[in-house]
Amino acid sequence: AKQRRPIAQSPPPPPMADPSPPSGLPSETPQAPAGDRLCILPDPAEAPVVADAPAPAAAAPAAPKAAPKASPVAPRSRPTRERKQVSRLTSEEPRKKAKLEIKAGAGAKLGDIPNVAFRVGKFTRKDDFLKKIHNLLYRKPGAYLVIKRNILDFSGFTYAEASAAAEVEKDTQKLLGYTVEELNLVLDTFDLPRGKGDEAKKEGKVKRILDFLSRPKVMSDKDLAAAETKKKLKRKRATERRKKKKASGAKGAKKKAAAGGGGGGSAKKAKKKPAITSLGDESSDEEESGSGSESESESDSSGDDLPLVPVKKGPEHVNDASLKKEIASILKMVDLSAFSLKDMMKQLSAEFGGADLKPHKPFIKEQVALCLAELS
Repeated sequence: AKQRRPIAQSPPPPPMADPSPPSGLPSETPQAPAGDRLCILPDPAEAPVVADAPAPAAAAPAAPKAAPKASPVAPRSRPTRERKQVSRLTSEEPRKKAKLEIKAGAGAKLGDIPNVAFRVGKFTRKDDFLKKIHNLLYRKPGAYLVIKRNILDFSGFTYAEASAAAEVEKDTQKLLGYTVEELNLVLDTFDLPRGKGDEAKKEGKVKRILDFLSRPKVMSDKDLAAAETKKKLKRKRATERRKKKKASGAKGAKKKAAAGGGGGGSAKKAKKKPAITSLGDESSDEEESGSGSESESESDSSGDDLPLVPVKKGPEHVNDASLKKEIASILKMVDLSAFSLKDMMKQLSAEFGGADLKPHKPFIKEQVALCLAELS
């Protein structure tokens, strides 16, 4: 707001024209007397603004300096946030697994081929090899509860004519990824020969497997199940014969020991003669022989280079014949009621120069039983 100065100091206003109203109309503003000079201030809202007189230079404050114009600054660009689409969570029903459809092929079912059914039955349901076979036949791994049944129900590939070549190529590449041992196991499972020469190569094995799976059929007249049963019976009978033979030998040894103990068999047993180690043992014989022995020794000089005491047998002389002979001679000289198999092993080892007879223990045991049976 502008500050107003006293009226006395303000210069007289310029003469204003006396607006006289038109004739016939009363004057709105009363006329002041001529002798009184009054300064009528106009209404600020109606009268024009009159510029004030410039103040003295001493009293006027210094004009502020104009600020330098700032250079226009380009507005900053803010990075815009990428708006992602809102994903709504919806509840979906669980998908039902499609049941495996086994179509009838051009050949016989694998379960109707006796040898194939026998081989597949040898595997456990959780064997990884069965999964490989199931994947080869149906292009998907089977559940372990039905994997054997699905394999035995297979009767050949059922490819469409349009895609048969492509499907066979896929099967070929899959089988070429197998190792040779896995291919041999597949051939054995399907009762197929492993081949010889060029047919034993990987490509030949793969071709035989695919030819068989396109039209399965019986490939051999041999019954593997019957052969397995026959082998089991043979092993069982051999075990029973060995048990009977062992029991009869032990029974005969007991009878002989009882008979020998009642009749003073220990006194009848011949004692083992001491080995001759010096010529002093034969001094009496030399005195009785006299000059006759001297004449005989002079006439017979062929055996002069031979040792006077025969050397015992060494480990290199151990064989079935020599063991059999020594066992028979030892059993005739010992008390069977106090002689054990361990004693027999020790004595035989001493006879053969300390040889290790553990590898021959089954044969020694058998020969002892035979000798005891003959003596009884």
